[in-house]
Amino acid sequence: MQWRVVWVVLVLALLVSAGVGVWYVVRRGLAALHMISSLGDAVGRRFAEVDESADESQPEQASFTVPLQHSIDRYSAAHAQVMKREARKRVRHEAIWRRWSAFNE
Repeated sequence: MQWRVVWVVLVLALLVSAGVGVWYVVRRGLAALHMISSLGDAVGRRFAEVDESADESQPEQASFTVPLQHSIDRYSAAHAQVMKREARKRVRHEAIWRRWSAFNE
């Protein structure tokens, strides 16, 4: 075999491997962009929820200046929100554990 043929084969192998490398980088880059955009959407939704809840311009009165029933109602509402938040957290954790347990199967 002539030396020119060997060099042509080597150059073609180099070009093919470089092309496959570029294709892999582009593919993984697009996947990372999709992941980053979904993360940005989730963060944006959470910030929007915080902004909506922070729109209250009037500060609440101190609990000792209002009737006791009003304080009890505020405490009940706050405790209900805490329970909902804990339930959402529990559901998220269960989903993660299900995903992890099915990972190696």
